[in-house]
Amino acid sequence: MSEETQKSKSSYKKLFSNTIIFAIGQFSSKILVLLLVPIYTYAMTDAEFGITDVIIQMANWLVPIVSLSVSESITRYGLDKDYDKASVFTIGNAANIGGLVLLGIIIPFISGTSFIHRFIDNYTVLLYIYVITSSLKLLYSYFVRALEMIKLYAFCSIFTTFSTLILTILFLLVLKIGVTGYLLAIIISDLASIIFLIYAAKLWRFISFKKLDGTLAKQMLKYCIPLIPAQLLWLITNSSNSFLATYFLGQEKNGILSASYKIPNIVSTIYMIFGMAWNMSAITEKDSGEQERFYTNVFDSNQSVLYIVSAFILLVVTPVTNIWIGPAFRESINYAPILIFATIFTCYVTFFGTIYSVAQKSMRSLVTSLIAGVINVLINITLIPVIGLYATAISTLASYLTVFIIRAVDTQKYQKFDLGVRKLVTNCVLLILMTLSNYIGNIYIKYTFLLILFMVVFLLNYKSLFKVAKTVLPQKVLRFLPFIK
Repeated sequence: MSEETQKSKSSYKKLFSNTIIFAIGQFSSKILVLLLVPIYTYAMTDAEFGITDVIIQMANWLVPIVSLSVSESITRYGLDKDYDKASVFTIGNAANIGGLVLLGIIIPFISGTSFIHRFIDNYTVLLYIYVITSSLKLLYSYFVRALEMIKLYAFCSIFTTFSTLILTILFLLVLKIGVTGYLLAIIISDLASIIFLIYAAKLWRFISFKKLDGTLAKQMLKYCIPLIPAQLLWLITNSSNSFLATYFLGQEKNGILSASYKIPNIVSTIYMIFGMAWNMSAITEKDSGEQERFYTNVFDSNQSVLYIVSAFILLVVTPVTNIWIGPAFRESINYAPILIFATIFTCYVTFFGTIYSVAQKSMRSLVTSLIAGVINVLINITLIPVIGLYATAISTLASYLTVFIIRAVDTQKYQKFDLGVRKLVTNCVLLILMTLSNYIGNIYIKYTFLLILFMVVFLLNYKSLFKVAKTVLPQKVLRFLPFIK
């Protein structure tokens, strides 16, 4: 085997092994998160569920602002061997803490306005604490990834979710303190995770104000600051559904909308596992000379996994919703199929975002995110008063599909690779048919169509998965898998 071939296989194996480690952490934690959904939907009213959703969405908006999105620079520059990790981490902490202090000064003023109070009620202090713990946990966990301590990162994910599960049961089912309990469970779990990461990774070793490199700080801020509006616009794309649903239809309908995302989020969760490993590989392989073939093969296998997983979830979404979601939230099944299909393009947009990250073209992320935000908000404002929550699902699909097309073309300027357009179009047509089949009233016709379409999607894509297996699995293992040729 040539040295180039060995290096290529090593790249795939590293991507694969990192994905597996992330999967262990994320799947274990996400399975536990799935257990929380019945607790939330049975222990809270739809109005309470809607309030918590808005508060968390608002915190998600504040985190990139107060932290200057510096965690993205932590990953980009922390993984790059050309930069000192202690300098990167120190700059990240300084930026984050400065933003949190500034937020602490101004939040009493903005929380007193009637507009903000309408959404967060009397939970301003909890919102601020949530932002503190969330932003610091994000920063420290991203730096642990930059140190390539993947097993520690995965273990921390499991630890966080076990803590959240136990505390949620305590606060919602035993103490029955509703919205406050929901938020406290997350805050305390994040705080415990921060302490755990500090001691497990000995992060104090990487704090050195003597290494505050002004040139590197400017470079990191130049990279991450354009990502603040970019992330906000993605959050607007996601969160405007919640805010506008609350504004036009009330907290109860927003609770239904929040529940309708739970099953589609399974698709994005599975992709997120791969996406974390992919982001690391894309940065560390940026000078390998094999990028075009590497990107082509990774995107091809990425497509296959997304299509098969999405098709399977579209097959089972109705019975799973009936079992898993509380009775007050069953209306969510009306919107979930469209959101499942939309999630595919959400994942692709993230994939192309990694190309911008490697090329340090964060302004391109900003521009394309702006397009998504405008489309999403305009559709919601126009259609929510007419067709209700269906408008939120349609706006999500339209915005992500548009940005997918733009980024698919634009990123070719920075990294050429084969998109497999014929495969992409064929599978998307099949998944559109599966999405529409979920709205057939006759249960026998509905599941006949769904099962046939799922089998077609699987048969079209399984070979790509076997191809990946041949690349990354040892020969000793492959001998016991004769069906992989």
